[in-house]
Amino acid sequence: MNGNGTNHTDGNPETVIVGAGLVGAVTACYLAPRFGTVTLLEKRADPRLEPPPERRSLVVMLSARGWRALSDLGVADAVRRICVPLHGRCGHLSDGRTRLTPYSRDGQPIWAVERRRLHQILLDAAEATPGVRIRFGQRVRSVDLDEPAVLVEDRHGSRRLTCRRVLGCDGAHSAVRAALEARGARVEVRKLDLAYQEIDVPAGRLDPGVTHFWPAGKAMFAAHPLPSGKLSGSLFMRLGGPAPSYAAARGGQDLSEMFAAHFPEPTAIIPDIAEQLATKAVSTLTTVRCDRWVWRDTFALLGDSCHAMAPFMGQGMNCGFEDARVLVACLDASADWAAGLAAYEKSRTEDADAISRLSYRHYFTMANPPREETSADVLRGRLTVLFPDRFVPLYERCAFSEESYASVLRDDRRLDRLVADLLARYGTGLVSAPDDRLRACTPPPTPTTATLEDSGCS
Repeated sequence: MNGNGTNHTDGNPETVIVGAGLVGAVTACYLAPRFGTVTLLEKRADPRLEPPPERRSLVVMLSARGWRALSDLGVADAVRRICVPLHGRCGHLSDGRTRLTPYSRDGQPIWAVERRRLHQILLDAAEATPGVRIRFGQRVRSVDLDEPAVLVEDRHGSRRLTCRRVLGCDGAHSAVRAALEARGARVEVRKLDLAYQEIDVPAGRLDPGVTHFWPAGKAMFAAHPLPSGKLSGSLFMRLGGPAPSYAAARGGQDLSEMFAAHFPEPTAIIPDIAEQLATKAVSTLTTVRCDRWVWRDTFALLGDSCHAMAPFMGQGMNCGFEDARVLVACLDASADWAAGLAAYEKSRTEDADAISRLSYRHYFTMANPPREETSADVLRGRLTVLFPDRFVPLYERCAFSEESYASVLRDDRRLDRLVADLLARYGTGLVSAPDDRLRACTPPPTPTTATLEDSGCS
């Protein structure tokens, strides 16, 4: 391997993919066997030869949608060997209690994997795929949607590369997305008032089989186990406002003292926390929402370039991998690329919007856990036990199924309404009612217009 790809012939490729990150590599592996030569253009150096300073989260989470893509591409076994199975999240509460929440009711884990090692496997897989060529150190300055072509700049200068189609997999700050904006796409790029630092957590003090988090209302610290036994920690705090915030630290308050005040337990188990807080980069979180993902038969966006989201549901990468799988499925089922890209856009935009909303909401749920469960929380929990196939917890459906994210969100809202209706009609006493009474009070799932009056409860 020379860092410039395998020995494929030069010339104009069928498809240019801009961005050779995780989603770009997966997309190339899917496309080349079906639709001809693919050239991956990446502005950075080959990370297998020159590991870059890590600015993104060190750990990503693999769940069902991600595993489906890795299995399709034949790399699931190789990836699983470098993963850690996590069976739930353990909240370390301010009053000293811990609260363990399983990720699934039947013990299925999600899997933590180091982004760098996963990226290496996917780049190797892409290079080994006939028809795929990877070019590093290639910055795409613009895209001509009509020809189509990309204007590429490297250390030798600029050149125009023509092709049949262009796919943008170049992240939240996508350079190629501008071509779609110029054709009328409405794009919202939002920097959240939330930033994070990656913190190394030593091995031996925390259960290595679960994700750990310490909620503090306006801030949160989380730690994900690694295969080495160490944990990758992340401090999340607001950028602005009073303490705890990075603005307060810039204003003169000591960051390590602020951390110790809100997170005494992590402070006690990370001996060099003050040094890490002083030296580790502060990274911001950006979300992207785009109402158009495709242009005719020549252009499409995938992954963070069209739906960057907050990381708190662990679905950003999984959703991007699913984009690639759905894209090729739509192309396989369509007569031409125009119809296939249109079907892809229609299939994915509502789902991406739903999981983006859920991801942002989940941060506040984790950072502000209630001291006691409400009647609605208890009743929701009982319904998932009494009707396990009908009422599946939201996180479980996102992580362990390939159901539409939009349908998951709609069903969750329906469950909220059902719980509110039950409490309004029967009062909080229903929370502790016998199972038979609760079953009788709960209307059947069909027809969809069922109301409480349809139930047999009196």
